Amino acid sequence: MAATLELVFVNEVGSKVTLRVPDCREDLQPNEVKTVMQNIIAKNIFNSTGGDLIGLAGARVVTRDVSEINVLV
Repeated sequence: MAATLELVFVNEVGSKVTLRVPDCREDLQPNEVKTVMQNIIAKNIFNSTGGDLIGLAGARVVTRDVSEINVLV
């Protein structure tokens, strides 16, 4: 099952901006995710069309399970 970490920030105009990290670890802890997000904001690593990222809006792990169906027999 593929897991993606989604980090959701707020930018200067109040819009939400989501950064996705594919193939994240399964044992992520809330405090380490929060620390990484705070570092991204503090170091101004990314910006968006609505300006710099200035706040945290949330984080989540999204999993996806894909099963191929062979129809080309």
